[in-house]
Amino acid sequence: MQTRLLVISIFLLLSGLTLYGVYHGNFSPETSGILANLGTGFIGTVTTVLVVDWLYELRENKRLMPKRIVAQEDVRLLVARIYTFWFQAYMASVPGELPKTIDELVSDESINKIRNNLDMNSTPNVSPRMNWWQYLPMVLHDFKNLADRILVRHSETLDPEAYHMVNQLAHAAMDPNVSSAIRQSDIEFGFPRPQVLGNFVIIVDEYFPTMLKLLNWCNKEAKKINRLTDSQAMAIDKNLIGNRPDGMPQCMIAPEELARQLMELEKHRNAGLAAAGVAAYVPKNQRTNDAARKLP
Repeated sequence: MQTRLLVISIFLLLSGLTLYGVYHGNFSPETSGILANLGTGFIGTVTTVLVVDWLYELRENKRLMPKRIVAQEDVRLLVARIYTFWFQAYMASVPGELPKTIDELVSDESINKIRNNLDMNSTPNVSPRMNWWQYLPMVLHDFKNLADRILVRHSETLDPEAYHMVNQLAHAAMDPNVSSAIRQSDIEFGFPRPQVLGNFVIIVDEYFPTMLKLLNWCNKEAKKINRLTDSQAMAIDKNLIGNRPDGMPQCMIAPEELARQLMELEKHRNAGLAAAGVAAYVPKNQRTNDAARKLP
């Protein structure tokens, strides 16, 4: 696009200079005739470039449009699955009013509420029945696989910006194996880590902003597709609607249980500090005896 505009600008500039010389320059009739021919030739070149480029763009759009439609739909499904998962997690674990929009849902405040309230030992509303220890890695693996599939399937169709954002969601996002690794380490070393989501999942700063940018790209691409074809590419509605039973959410950790786990963690830390203090302290008479044993 930039190269095309540069070429057109150069020829328009040359045609303007030559035609200006015809009417305002002090040239002979022969020279003025040559300049006039050059000027009209430059204008003809610009016209030819525009027409040929327009026809080529129409042909390329027609050829690539089916691929663009499929790529946009795959990206839309990826984004929809990600924000749907986090909205379900919010409804299942955070009390009070629900977020009204996707932007509100993925804000730092809302995500931190999920991280601080979701009980990893609870059971989400999914089938087959499983707890969050099983469900979380499975969902994160699914997101990564979907993104990787888009990168392979649409490498020649997605524009560079969208391709880069999908790659970020695939490889600069949450590691599906982190929660299981942390849990296994806690079991082996007897560390009483509170069993809430925030202690077992790592969310990079770019993850949700990238998801929002990809959502906006998806909606813009849907508008372009619908304007150029008879297809009805689907956009993503940023408004959220959710319903849940009254009372404490089913996957929210009970306040008394969280308090008990935090107390266990405090006891563990105090015991560790006490053990470290005893190990570091050596009585004076013991140090004297040790020094005496080193004498010849």
